[in-house]
Amino acid sequence: MRRSSWVGWAGLALGVLLLMACGRGAVFLTIEALGPEGTLRIPDDVDKVAVRVTDADGANVLLEKEYPLTPEQRFPLTLGLEPGPQTGERIRVEVRAFKGEELVGDAAAVVPITRQQEATVTLRIVKS
Repeated sequence: MRRSSWVGWAGLALGVLLLMACGRGAVFLTIEALGPEGTLRIPDDVDKVAVRVTDADGANVLLEKEYPLTPEQRFPLTLGLEPGPQTGERIRVEVRAFKGEELVGDAAAVVPITRQQEATVTLRIVKS
């Protein structure tokens, strides 16, 4: 991964994406974004991502936030999610990518999350 991508996204990962942090376990989320001509570009193709984390059934929202992206950032983007007191054994992670208000693409997955172990998941947004 390019250093600029990591540096640009590190502030976001450290700043907010902790699900009411407590415990040692985490889910490391990688967001890829592809189009017909390869990896999507920030901000030409995507200028904002929205992340929503719920319980596995989608009934309880644990995190919902939009993040503007800067020209220094590149896909893939990496986030860290830690379990909180309301987090069950599995969470549903949804990511939507936007250019302005237009939806570019989205992806979702249900992933296990525990206080003792680290897990990784990659979500791939595909623009047709």
